[in-house]
Amino acid sequence: MDLLTKFETIEMTADIRITEADRIFCRAHQDAYEEARNALLELEFFWNDMQEQQKKLLTPIGVSSNTYLTADEGLKLSNRDILQQVQSLHPTFICQLTSYFSDTYHFFIEENDMIKSLIPQEPTDKRAEDYKERMKIYRQDLQNLTLNYTDVLEQIFLRTEGRALSEQAIYELKRKCHQAAWNFSDGHPMFEHKKSVIQLTFYACRFVTSRISDDWELMDKTVDILQGISHFETGGFNSVPKSLSEIIKRGKYISNAYEFYDCEKIQSLRMFKNGRVDLKFTSEAYASQFIEDYMKTIC
Repeated sequence: MDLLTKFETIEMTADIRITEADRIFCRAHQDAYEEARNALLELEFFWNDMQEQQKKLLTPIGVSSNTYLTADEGLKLSNRDILQQVQSLHPTFICQLTSYFSDTYHFFIEENDMIKSLIPQEPTDKRAEDYKERMKIYRQDLQNLTLNYTDVLEQIFLRTEGRALSEQAIYELKRKCHQAAWNFSDGHPMFEHKKSVIQLTFYACRFVTSRISDDWELMDKTVDILQGISHFETGGFNSVPKSLSEIIKRGKYISNAYEFYDCEKIQSLRMFKNGRVDLKFTSEAYASQFIEDYMKTIC
């Protein structure tokens, strides 16, 4: 298989795994990224030529060659500025696509990890004998680099371990719920099921008292379970019931008990000073279903 055929195969595979809307977004950014890179490199060529012409005309009479090319309140440009902008295109392109897929499909993608996987890394050991040579090669590699959106997609798919993009968010959500509900050091659950109530029994909240106020706080793992309950309640990620959203986003609470007035499956939450949190569902069946689907196993 020649290089062109291999590239077309990779691009076709990536295209099959995304929607038409995804594809339109990716290709628009691909075109803009490539156009910007080509235009900036052309600008560097013309800027060098402009500087050379000015130097020929003004140097013989002892005048700065930048007299007519730059001004304090006008155009400010240099070869370094142009090349730095060329180099910055690569992480910008990666982050634009990564943010889109993360926001669209509601799962976390570590942007810095993606950048490290796709862009040559700057030498860090300045004491090395070949440091200057390595920096020269690094800068040249960055200048010559041209990414394709399929490169970014392949890195994303590697991180989903074969799962479809639409499945990754649910997988991550249920994994967080599972991790919040089990003690992995001894394999025991950190919850109890009593009819329509799920009791989170191990440091799920805390009571903080001070001279100014007495506040309740939910632990991060409890918030993870509440986010699972939100998905269980609505079946999606885009519409979170207001009463649940307020509890999930709030850092501190003046009361230890809250009713979820706009929910069908979850009824209330109550915190206790010993760290226990009770999650009361509207039926025992709903409590059992949430445990089975979100807390017991990872899809």
